Amino acid sequence: MKKLLILLLVLFLIATSLTVSAKRLIEDYGDFKPVANTSFKTPKKVKAVFDVYTSNQDNEELNRGINTVARFLNMHIDAGVKKKNIKAALVIHGKAGKDILTNSAYDKRYISDNPNAELLKKLHDVGVQIIVCGQTVEFRGYKRDEILDFVDVSLSAITALISLQSQGYQLITFN
Repeated sequence: MKKLLILLLVLFLIATSLTVSAKRLIEDYGDFKPVANTSFKTPKKVKAVFDVYTSNQDNEELNRGINTVARFLNMHIDAGVKKKNIKAALVIHGKAGKDILTNSAYDKRYISDNPNAELLKKLHDVGVQIIVCGQTVEFRGYKRDEILDFVDVSLSAITALISLQSQGYQLITFN
């Protein structure tokens, strides 16, 4: 009986050690499925700017466009692309402008904390440049102290997108 229990324990330990979990750069966000044996090879360097201009009707829901940036980072890290070879920027404008507000500014308008604030901070902390359109800020009447302090304000989303694309960033629009 002891030998059987030891054998079962050893088999359990072997089975759990073979379970591979996906590598992630952004915990708790950006879910993805690893893809084995791809026939289209993943590049070793990637540089993308995400153009996000829509937001959810439910003000307590995470913006899917912002979450896509976390997915992009996580799946490329898992696929073996080195962190130093991944560059990402996020340009936010239009209806998504509300998603860069501080919790207190968001709460004043929508009676809840900003569901995107934590994810945006995590993205910023790993080097994603986050830019909000100055036209969106002005037309919507956001004060600078209502914007998350790590978010850059550009003259316009167009200005930021042109500048980043001229630096070799590839434009991604999933809205």
